[in-house]
Amino acid sequence: MALLIVGLVMFLGIHSVRLVPGARAALVSGFGAGGFKVLYTLISLIGFGLIIFGKIQAHPTENLYFPPEWGRSLALIAVPVALILIAAAYTPSHIRRFVQHPMLLAVALWSGAHLAANGERAAVYLFGGFFVWSLVTMIAAFIRGDHPPKPPHGWGGDVVAVVIGALLAAILARFHIYLFGVGIIG
Repeated sequence: MALLIVGLVMFLGIHSVRLVPGARAALVSGFGAGGFKVLYTLISLIGFGLIIFGKIQAHPTENLYFPPEWGRSLALIAVPVALILIAAAYTPSHIRRFVQHPMLLAVALWSGAHLAANGERAAVYLFGGFFVWSLVTMIAAFIRGDHPPKPPHGWGGDVVAVVIGALLAAILARFHIYLFGVGIIG
């Protein structure tokens, strides 16, 4: 469990640098722009690896709560929507313009749905950490006054986001049992 927690602190910590006024600028000043990118990437990758290894090592642990019966159904709906939002974050789309922070909303949906479907301690730490981080980061982005991107011409980006998101959802549902030990489809 300790590896999972250390991984979460590293991964979410480095992704939270923007939340601390002046922290990113100080790191860029100290390490240089390229050095900061290398540091950011290394800490992210090590943290991500520790999260995965820590979750595998921690499984199974006791339940902190028993999820509601509707939790699994919520995840079956929310995760594909989250994957569409992730794809929309990287395409010029009306989705991105409307949502403004599709990646953060995607993380909130993904982690929140998994919290509704899992009450096991390691899962609560994992998904709870990402859920809280995404909400805090989204609130900070709105307080900062980030502006939505300009509207794209046409709907191609939206179609691409929906197709890629749906395709990823289908692949993930098919291989979820092999990747994470939990079956999604029969």
